[in-house]
Amino acid sequence: MNAVIALCHFCEAHGPSAIFCTQTLRDTKLEELHLDQQQVENKLCSACNSLGQTNGLYSKDNESGATFLSTQVAALPDVQILIKQAAVRSLSCEINSNKDGGFVFFGDSARGHVLSHTFQVNDLQARGFYQLFSIIVLMKDKYFLLNTKPFLAEHLRKVSSDIQASAKKINDDTKELPRQRRLSSAQVLVQTPRSLIELTGEDNIFAFLHSHFSWILLAGSRFLTEHVTFGNLPWLPPQSSDRPPQQRLTYNITLPMIQKYEETINDPERDEFYSLRLVKDIVRREFSTTVFCALTGIKIIVRGSSDRTLNFMLCLKKLLPEPMHNLMRIDAQHQHSISSDYKIISVSNEIAVPMACSSVYRIDFLDDSTDGNKACVKWPGEIPRKWPDLMVKLMKAVDEKRFTPLVLNKQTKVLIEEWKNKVICLNRAKSSNGQAKLRKVLGVQPQDQPLINYWSGHLQ
Repeated sequence: MNAVIALCHFCEAHGPSAIFCTQTLRDTKLEELHLDQQQVENKLCSACNSLGQTNGLYSKDNESGATFLSTQVAALPDVQILIKQAAVRSLSCEINSNKDGGFVFFGDSARGHVLSHTFQVNDLQARGFYQLFSIIVLMKDKYFLLNTKPFLAEHLRKVSSDIQASAKKINDDTKELPRQRRLSSAQVLVQTPRSLIELTGEDNIFAFLHSHFSWILLAGSRFLTEHVTFGNLPWLPPQSSDRPPQQRLTYNITLPMIQKYEETINDPERDEFYSLRLVKDIVRREFSTTVFCALTGIKIIVRGSSDRTLNFMLCLKKLLPEPMHNLMRIDAQHQHSISSDYKIISVSNEIAVPMACSSVYRIDFLDDSTDGNKACVKWPGEIPRKWPDLMVKLMKAVDEKRFTPLVLNKQTKVLIEEWKNKVICLNRAKSSNGQAKLRKVLGVQPQDQPLINYWSGHLQ
């Protein structure tokens, strides 16, 4: 979701400001953002300086390649100005009167559209015995923001409720009477604003916020889906409201972030992970055969060390829709896995595998090769002259030189989803006459039948 989620607060010393911002980075590399310079410019107030000596927190979604970056101020300079203006409005004039936290929508096309959730956090040492916070969602797409408002409101309210509950528990456990001390003339107290960590008693409160904000950005992009219908198609599947699997997100706290990112994620060879071109680079002339076998359910056995086959297997995984990912087995440790229902399997060199035949497609990784080949492909079968429509489009996308690895990855996903929906529609058709009409509407040709036969048994 192309949006920025920010936590803002009203500091008694510095006024309203954003103290924690999470946004999605796709084409921007972290080392280009100069995050170390932002830390120097941060205010010294502990309440405003949320991350301390940490440059930021990041998570990476392995499927889309998106990086979710959390910093004290927005990472991009243009966004910083918009977030600052939205923070001031959310804590001053655009406040819901509901003490438990309400939602206000404001903004325009120039300064962005904002959904603001303002709430109070107990603080017996603050003026009025509470601090004012807000969570804002800033994006350019007005209608998408309004349509996702119920989803955003539900989860933002959960975040604010958790913060309020932690702060209330801290106040209930306090044995001193700060109010009596403040009203006493015997001692004049000069209180400095307290940080959110002190208010909640949670040392990892910002890691908690990062994980929630990142998930909201990821799930928000999947919250609304479109179905293109031709006439009355009652067998279209209902819109899914399932949450994305939590294991897709890996949360990392970095001290500092830039060095960790360079060591783990910013590998020059990492771009191959997101592209089917890695498969083509390894199997070369047998690329079309490999794609056909993966799409039509011919068992593929990849043999070699796990450090060489892992990325290759993850790329083959992109050729199947998500409900069929359980048909893959990466780094199988037992021979019985080969004879099971798995369709794409990787094994080590020590495990015996069956000979290549019409139903078994073998790819053996080579340790040393004088002719430069990285793998040996064995399959006595032949692919038909007319390829399935999905295969034709995938081959054109891989050969399109203007497609970057990330763009190719997105195009692959779109094509797979398109045919997944076609197969589901065909499965929902009740009569053969209705299915024949639907095939004509969807543009299904006879050469697509092997793919449909394979996918229809696993897509409902």
